[in-house]
Amino acid sequence: MRNNRALGWTLVLISLVLIPVLAQAGPYTQLQILLPGETAAPGTISGKIGVPQSQTVGEPFTFRVRAVDDQWYLVDAVTDEMEFGSSDASATLPPNTTLAGGEATLTVTLNAVGTFTLLANDQTDATIPEAVSGSVQVMALQGFVFLKITQKHVYAGVPTATSLTAVDPVGNIVTGFSGEVRLQQLTSFGMGRIVPDVVTMENGFWSGEVTMYRADESDISSGNANMYAYLENDPSKNGTSNPFVVHPGDLSRLQLVVPGQNPLPGSVTGVTGAPATQSATQGFTVDVYSTDAYWNGVNCAHDIQITSSDLAASTPEQAKLNEGHAV
Repeated sequence: MRNNRALGWTLVLISLVLIPVLAQAGPYTQLQILLPGETAAPGTISGKIGVPQSQTVGEPFTFRVRAVDDQWYLVDAVTDEMEFGSSDASATLPPNTTLAGGEATLTVTLNAVGTFTLLANDQTDATIPEAVSGSVQVMALQGFVFLKITQKHVYAGVPTATSLTAVDPVGNIVTGFSGEVRLQQLTSFGMGRIVPDVVTMENGFWSGEVTMYRADESDISSGNANMYAYLENDPSKNGTSNPFVVHPGDLSRLQLVVPGQNPLPGSVTGVTGAPATQSATQGFTVDVYSTDAYWNGVNCAHDIQITSSDLAASTPEQAKLNEGHAV
């Protein structure tokens, strides 16, 4: 009988341990300027990724300056003094600045329309070449355009969807504009309340809902109410929506207006002014209005009764509203 012989094999596993090695920056050889929209990408040919975002004439924006080696790695030991320039001769440039940790974030304002670059020069080390940024397009902000209103009948206190676009003098979107814009409701009776009254635009655009509180039915077919947008620090940059009608809500409450006060429909309190002092035993007149929840007049012919917390007053007084008003 033949004996079988088992052959044993021993498997040896060899583990490879990968130890991450941080890239060490070489000697400081150049400066890098990063504009909004650009991100550092050391080890690549250009040293950065992204495209510079458009900017707006007269609006400040930030940029970064970095001391780097020939592969665009940050050399964080550099604390040299930097001087700045721009191909826009009218630019408002930052003052000379000393780098901290090899870099600095600064603010510049370009004041002309066109395509420009920023410059950085090392004032401490003359061997470092001048840095030139990528090209940034600068557009002039003319004003704001609202989404065209096609549903011309809205109601006080009911949110309405809209949008706002920043435009230049020929109607192009100013994608470089980002910031706060104030809103107002305009009516044939004066300014009305709108919420929000400030919106923040990003890249030349904002969209959302607004709520208007002052009714205006003075032109029921075409409308006499508008939305209005403007820059608080430069009101000449503005825009107005096409007109629409704002209807009051349903009958909600009565409003009592005493001497010294005037009605202010759509406002938080519904009135302006303060009650005037009255003399004891001397009569005075008051106005009563039927309104919606936002103090807009609502036509009705209800009977009303006026009472007073003064137990000696000549009340109750009876009256009937005529088109939502009684004296």
